[in-house]
Amino acid sequence: MEKIKIMHLIGDLTKGGAERFVVDLCNELAKDDQYEVYLVSICWNDPQETFVKDIHKNVRYVSFNKGRGFSLKAFLGLTKWLNREEPDVLHSHLNGFEYLALYLLANKHTLFFHTIHNIAVAECPNFILKTFRKFWYKINKVKPVTISFDGKKTYRDYYQLDNDILIENGRQDLVTTDEYPLLNEKYKEGEDAFILIHVGRIVSEKNQDLLIRAVKKFNVTEDKKCKLIIIGEVKEKHLYQHLLKLVGNDPYIEFIGGKHNVVDYLSIADAFCLSSIFEGMPISLIEALSVGCIPVCTPVGGLVR
Repeated sequence: MEKIKIMHLIGDLTKGGAERFVVDLCNELAKDDQYEVYLVSICWNDPQETFVKDIHKNVRYVSFNKGRGFSLKAFLGLTKWLNREEPDVLHSHLNGFEYLALYLLANKHTLFFHTIHNIAVAECPNFILKTFRKFWYKINKVKPVTISFDGKKTYRDYYQLDNDILIENGRQDLVTTDEYPLLNEKYKEGEDAFILIHVGRIVSEKNQDLLIRAVKKFNVTEDKKCKLIIIGEVKEKHLYQHLLKLVGNDPYIEFIGGKHNVVDYLSIADAFCLSSIFEGMPISLIEALSVGCIPVCTPVGGLVR
């Protein structure tokens, strides 16, 4: 029997919730023998800094090695490759959508989907790109997928369309790694402090400034201190420098960068915190709940439910 060829297209595989979602989804689909699964990245991904190493051997990983900014070479190369491979299903995520422009125009066989991982205006704030996406949504050539009730509402308000498919975000069963005992020993044994974990890229929307100020204020007034561990890639360097200055030499606040084993940290934490200005339905929250880590979050987007 001929296999169904399914491709997931994303800009890159840096350590974020949407990227984690795509890798997990591809890995799960690849367990079924009736599917031939591809994970396609427009950008090059450093195996040490991204989720590349988490891709299952049964998933065919393809990268077009784009660097920063728009690349005509990657755009044409992707189009040529897709015309040759002609997938049955092509599911785009984040900024992968626009690189499908020529293939969308020419292809009549492939079924197209696009998952909106954030509130609609945050995912596509550019008016021209919004108009481009709305056209394909409106004629149902690309089926939009929303991942929370709030995301669904923002899609309908922003695009003035009501044809999205709501599939609430989820996560497979989670297990700790061999690093868990070491982290437990490092952060828990002999320490008399609450462990608060924040998982999020260093970007303005995650509002780490508010979180750091809150923890510092708490620690001034309380005998039992709060140890804040911030996990996430630095995306906005000026913001990161500001946050470092804000933290100073505070021993209770630590930046540790992106991590593959977030579940280990959530498993040793007393609480999980997101201080975001806006959100879709973050996988980090689902992971925290799945290991019994108490969430403390700003009431925005999918966090409200």
